[in-house]
Amino acid sequence: MRITALIRLLLVALAVTSGAASAQASNEIRDARVLTFGIVPQESASRLADQWTPLMRYLSDRMGVPVRFMTAPDIPTFEQRVLEGHYDIAYMNPYHYVEFSQTPGYRAIVREGDKRIHGLVVVPENTVAESLEDLGGKTIAFPAPAAFAATILVRAELERLGIDYQPRFVGSHESVYLNVSKGFAAAGGGIERTFNSALKEGLSGVRVLWRSEGFTPHAFAAHPNLDDRRKEAFRNLLIGLADSDEGRSLLARANLERLIRAEDSDWNDIRALGLEFIETSGAP
Repeated sequence: MRITALIRLLLVALAVTSGAASAQASNEIRDARVLTFGIVPQESASRLADQWTPLMRYLSDRMGVPVRFMTAPDIPTFEQRVLEGHYDIAYMNPYHYVEFSQTPGYRAIVREGDKRIHGLVVVPENTVAESLEDLGGKTIAFPAPAAFAATILVRAELERLGIDYQPRFVGSHESVYLNVSKGFAAAGGGIERTFNSALKEGLSGVRVLWRSEGFTPHAFAAHPNLDDRRKEAFRNLLIGLADSDEGRSLLARANLERLIRAEDSDWNDIRALGLEFIETSGAP
């Protein structure tokens, strides 16, 4: 699959702020007696907090230091914060990991073991659309330009098919599904985890029209300044969640499958796509 210049021109490059100021902020966070765990904001902050805060408490009790849940108001802001090193551990999409493993040098520690990530196109349940070709000339909602499966994979397929459409970036997966359910967009890009979560929370009147091939899923990645002892402690605790009723309950609450040890090379399938949508040069 090839992402052509058309999509590259349509995607918004991530702005890079002052290196000195962001490096100072990162060092202040890392010097504090609190570990920060950043979650990509594919859903609202309140929903993410409900899903992830119990896991943060579990990790805090066993790490012997507070582990603080953090997110961002939208995906581009999250990208900027990861680039600036705001998070000791970050849960990020596959494309984010490929970029941020280069700068500032995050390294994957675990990933879901029984899962491949697929891009989805969802449409109103009562629409007559039966294929992507039926979306020609329509407005399609996306969470953010560099959202891997929900945006990049979907837009690549639309381009491959030669389908003309009007993109609308709405900030999160949750907003995509709401835009589609309320008729503000004819279709939207998403992924199975967030779509299933929205269904559990009461989303209705929306169905899946198209599903992409699968790729290596999101990474749990550690900042390069996090010491090896704590990095290994995080890895062991996260992998061990599948071994107890309590841990499995925490995984289910965050809509996660069992976690396994991750290697940087696990994301070579993403690297092979040759994507270049986030500007990391000049980062601290």
